[in-house]
Amino acid sequence: MFRNRSKSAVMSMSTVKEGPLFKKGKINTEWRERLFVLNKKQLAYFKGSKHSPSGVIEMKNIREVSDILEDGTFRVVTPNRTYEIKGSTKEETEQWIEVLRQIHQDHN
Repeated sequence: MFRNRSKSAVMSMSTVKEGPLFKKGKINTEWRERLFVLNKKQLAYFKGSKHSPSGVIEMKNIREVSDILEDGTFRVVTPNRTYEIKGSTKEETEQWIEVLRQIHQDHN
């Protein structure tokens, strides 16, 4: 897996989109802001200025990217986990959903 890659290595893999999003934690279910970096192979997220990703979602493992939900969030579903994510605005969230779906389609 790409989890051990550095931030610069992840970002140099032809970044498609990057920016801050809020992610609900798996254990601590509070919303936390993370820097998300998307390329054609993976969606990585970083905690603060950490040099290696806190987590990586391989695009080939994504089963579904949901529509925007009533609470402004969307879900990224993988075989092992469902990620709850939201932007700071509805427009930002919709942009992320659109680009994630485009890349996801390329992997199916």
